[in-house]
Amino acid sequence: MKFINPLCVLVALSMLFGWTVGAWASKKDCGDPPNVPPKPAKEVKKEDPNVQNDYDEVIEEDTRRGVTYLTFINGDQPKPNKCGLNPSNDAAEWTGWGGPLDADNMTIGEGGGTRNDIVIGGVLFERGIGTHALATIVYPLTGDSWIAFEGYVGMADEKDPAECGHGGSCDFTFSVDGKEVFKSDVLKGTDGGKNVEAVKVEFDIPAGAKELTIEIGDGGDGIGCDHGAIGDAKLLTRQAFSVNYKGKLTTSWGAIKALY
Repeated sequence: MKFINPLCVLVALSMLFGWTVGAWASKKDCGDPPNVPPKPAKEVKKEDPNVQNDYDEVIEEDTRRGVTYLTFINGDQPKPNKCGLNPSNDAAEWTGWGGPLDADNMTIGEGGGTRNDIVIGGVLFERGIGTHALATIVYPLTGDSWIAFEGYVGMADEKDPAECGHGGSCDFTFSVDGKEVFKSDVLKGTDGGKNVEAVKVEFDIPAGAKELTIEIGDGGDGIGCDHGAIGDAKLLTRQAFSVNYKGKLTTSWGAIKALY
């Protein structure tokens, strides 16, 4: 019988069940947060729009290979490190208030030393970027062969709904090499007494693209309480789509059999 390399079998099984082998990039690679959140996120059975930073759903970080998270501080550019990808434009442009930014995977809070976990519409996002309108953030796209962007835009629950009446409002525009690829409606923290859910953003990145620009506007009513956030903000290569978390047995078993 032909000898089967156990490591090869392990890799094949990881394709089947969505396991990760080795230490891929993760939130811990971004280091410790700069402060203990003054408005800690609290898990509840059903989130209440009248309570700031409570949540009943979690979007966990994506640990697939081929995933790069957008960051502000602990990443690198134009080639990302294990934490993620930093912007290439002037840091003064990244936020319209509460800067300079000093945290990844946290909100703007009330400025330095007050950053909180990212909660949008009652959903906790383990990864993401948080800032304040008006903001322009430019990410270089030359450091890897990314083919898509995914994320969720909305208002941080740290202002809902008691402050500014509706927890602030923002609009989010994404452009690749100057061409607009996504623009949200004006999003509020709460509307009609209900939390406004985060809006899913997905678009393809064409081959040879040079930069991704994200503009966060004030929703047309000034920048008060405009704590905009992008949850689970990530770039993906083809490798990220090669692993099926549900594990299609026919495809993955074929990969295992090929090792024999």
